[in-house]
Amino acid sequence: MNQTMRNEMRETRWRTLCVAACLCLGAAVAAAETIKQNFPTSANPSFLLHNHTGKISIEGWDQHAIDIQGEPASNVMEVIIMGGEQKVSVQVHPKRERFTPKEARLDFEIRVPRQAIVRVDSERGDIVVKNLAGSVTIEGVSTPVTLSQMKGHITVRTVDGPILIQYAEGSINADSISGDLRFVQVNGSELVANTNSGAIRYEGDFGDGGTYVLNNYSSPIDIFASAKASFDLTARAVMGLIESSLSFRPTPLGNPFRRLSPNKFLQGRFNSGESTVRVTSYSGTIRVRGPRSEAQAQ
Repeated sequence: MNQTMRNEMRETRWRTLCVAACLCLGAAVAAAETIKQNFPTSANPSFLLHNHTGKISIEGWDQHAIDIQGEPASNVMEVIIMGGEQKVSVQVHPKRERFTPKEARLDFEIRVPRQAIVRVDSERGDIVVKNLAGSVTIEGVSTPVTLSQMKGHITVRTVDGPILIQYAEGSINADSISGDLRFVQVNGSELVANTNSGAIRYEGDFGDGGTYVLNNYSSPIDIFASAKASFDLTARAVMGLIESSLSFRPTPLGNPFRRLSPNKFLQGRFNSGESTVRVTSYSGTIRVRGPRSEAQAQ
């Protein structure tokens, strides 16, 4: 083979590689373009989002439509969106077995009708939901969850992600294995909060004559009740302690645990006792106090 033929073969291979690289780059750019979809819906459609990694923001608005915007970090994830007047779903799946969390990241900003029925499943990344009055279900792993300005039925479950619910009304169930649970001005017919090793903090009124159940195993439970709060309290610390700076009046409620020492069991009425509050911790400290000061709030 002479030198001229070798040069021609090298040039051909170089052109082939350049074309292939351009094609791959073009495919990656196309697959990673911003996702924009808008679906006209009824006033209370169902919306389902299954994501792998990324920040999710969902907000209620006054339009009868679901607006979806997504920012993928790469072309590793496949996004399947199906929509109709009654139901819209977004499914995100990996295209290959091995990928990094950075490659899998896909951030969403979504607007739905306020009365929408919303379900979100995600493994990693912040989830922020606000201004909704329909049913909301959140399932996460290492996902910090923040819900605010909510009404309706709310269910949130994480493995180790913290949960913050603020300025909410309705029926609320929050569970985490090791994530902290915090509730700020949450008033409703029912609040049930359970965590194994996470801390629980409630700040508010215990309003609407509801039932409030706070349970954990080994971490503190802090209650900051406002001066206008009205509730009957039953608190028990099996191996931990109970500390209270509030004055409770005796109640006629019968309970076998009344024989326990005051730092293990506390039962009484604050103001007129409109709501029912039950607090249990196995080895954590239960602290019941008045409104938080600015220094404590920081």
